[in-house]
Amino acid sequence: MLPAYVSSAIIYSNLLMLLSIGFTFAYLTAKVPNFAHGANAAIGIYVTFTVVKILGLNPYVALLLVFPICGTISALIYRLVIQPLKKRQAGLVSLSVATIAAEMMIFAAINIYADYMRGMAGQYSRVFLFRKQDFEFMGVPGVLLVSTALAVSIVILLHTMLTKTKFGIATRATVENDDLASTLGIDTELVSLVSWFITGGLAGIAGSLLPLWFQSTPYTGTLILISVFSASVVGGMASIYGAMVGGYLMGLTEVLGTILLMDLVGSWVAPYRPLIPLIAMFIILLRAPEGLVGLAEKIHTRQIRASISGMFTLARGRGSSNV
Repeated sequence: MLPAYVSSAIIYSNLLMLLSIGFTFAYLTAKVPNFAHGANAAIGIYVTFTVVKILGLNPYVALLLVFPICGTISALIYRLVIQPLKKRQAGLVSLSVATIAAEMMIFAAINIYADYMRGMAGQYSRVFLFRKQDFEFMGVPGVLLVSTALAVSIVILLHTMLTKTKFGIATRATVENDDLASTLGIDTELVSLVSWFITGGLAGIAGSLLPLWFQSTPYTGTLILISVFSASVVGGMASIYGAMVGGYLMGLTEVLGTILLMDLVGSWVAPYRPLIPLIAMFIILLRAPEGLVGLAEKIHTRQIRASISGMFTLARGRGSSNV
């Protein structure tokens, strides 16, 4: 049986990776950081709450609902908020503020729903945890197995989509140069709309699994956005694969770092957990402003240049000896 802290680290890293992939994917296609991304996770949390507490069903039923629900909400944010502002030549700051406004509206709606469930259905809906509703397999929590399987499957599916399908080719073209992609006949707005649908669905999946291991509240989605943003920046905002690496790395750092600090300093540091990904992001970016993937590419480029330079040097040496 795995220690609880190991399970927590793996589960949180799986979910944070899904959220980071979504955040980076939305940014790459629309060139806008979606600060309402955490709100989609919060919707996923309360879909699971509704499935368990109101409908009395297995919490994993929520996985069938959250992708279309959260994906549709995310697509509506793009269609009704981002797209009209972009047509009016709104700048990055205005677009970012618009996503923050959308996040606040969703956050307010979630709070209203939570209060409604408390008043009308008699369900305490502001702090809840569904570990008892989860299953175990050979002493391993079900959410650990499910989140890991989902994380691996989604990474494989995304990679396949981006490299093997026409939509993936259109998406990569939009990411590289949306103006050039438009001139080639690619509907870049449709690509962005579908991408935001996918990213909203990923956030909903991650959110729906959170209550099965972590205590959840209406504020959970907003708070986790700090970690999502840190993970995306650390991995590299120019790469979905960077988001995968950054999400897993920051998830492990946040959970295991908090536990280590609690052992060294005391339990009073637990409320300051959100500071850990920010500090880790600051430290990493001091050495790699372009993120980990950008750093790896830079090192690889240097190695190639050094290899080519060495080949030329060797060739010149041979030429001189022949003379």
